[in-house]
Amino acid sequence: MSQKKIISAEIAHKTTASVISTNSDTRLDEALWAINWFDLKRGWLYGLYNRLAYQHVKAVGAYPIFKGQLEKVLVSNDRLQRDMLLVVRYPKAQSLLNMLSVKLFQVKSLLRTAAVKHFQFGFMKQQNQTEENPPALKYDGKLKFLVHMNEEGNAQHIEQLIAYATSQEVFPYFIGSKSAIVGLQKGKERMKTINFLLSHVLIFSAFDNETLEAFVNSDPYQKLIQKNGSNFSGLYHRKI
Repeated sequence: MSQKKIISAEIAHKTTASVISTNSDTRLDEALWAINWFDLKRGWLYGLYNRLAYQHVKAVGAYPIFKGQLEKVLVSNDRLQRDMLLVVRYPKAQSLLNMLSVKLFQVKSLLRTAAVKHFQFGFMKQQNQTEENPPALKYDGKLKFLVHMNEEGNAQHIEQLIAYATSQEVFPYFIGSKSAIVGLQKGKERMKTINFLLSHVLIFSAFDNETLEAFVNSDPYQKLIQKNGSNFSGLYHRKI
């Protein structure tokens, strides 16, 4: 049986939200990882939004697996660079639509709009296997984290980099590839999709920042940068 490539729901009067698959192997009825990639205008307001919105995220069976704030740029790219990365696991695409249809959540989302800028949002499929248990909402571990963004990633080069990373005590935490985008349509107007340029998000961890910086300066990592399209990477302070 063929899988649906788009699912839609009316989230407000004459307003429809849709999740649209971008790959032939994307299953909208299975787990998807939402990538929230943005700069902050008002950090305190975004923190307030997170606290108020979490109950709605939890109500649809979703949970954040990573939240990080930029500490140091390692591979510069002004167009791709962002202050914050939030990755949220949704049980399926319909879970997001269910949350978007809640009126109280829509009101709370006005806080997010006022708190952030250069916002990108879309779904990815996780390529590496990790524990399914939700992490604590406050990260108190000792690991340091590297975030790498690709606009035109090559799966083979990424696999080669992951193989090299494990030999250097650098651990793949989240390896994601673009799987779906989100669109909004008002009445009979043309659907507008939320901006989402990223093809891959790679999150690596290590016991110290020096190991991560050496990893970025290694030949396999530099080869990835040369062979793939636009790249950005930086050290991120993990909060979740």
